[in-house]
Amino acid sequence: MAFTAAVAPSWPLAGRNCSVPAALVAVERMQSGAHYPSDVAAGAAIGLVTAWLVRRLPQLELRVWR
Repeated sequence: MAFTAAVAPSWPLAGRNCSVPAALVAVERMQSGAHYPSDVAAGAAIGLVTAWLVRRLPQLELRVWR
């Protein structure tokens, strides 16, 4: 999820192509009983926040150092 969220703004087609396997893995993990839906949602949220930080942290750091 983090990779998909990080790639999507720069390469929308790659982001769309990566989102399909990410969603399928999430559904498979729930159906196989390996994870609860809350686990998958929490993992997705952590991935999205991490991708946002990876893309924004350099800009935020530059603002602090100026």
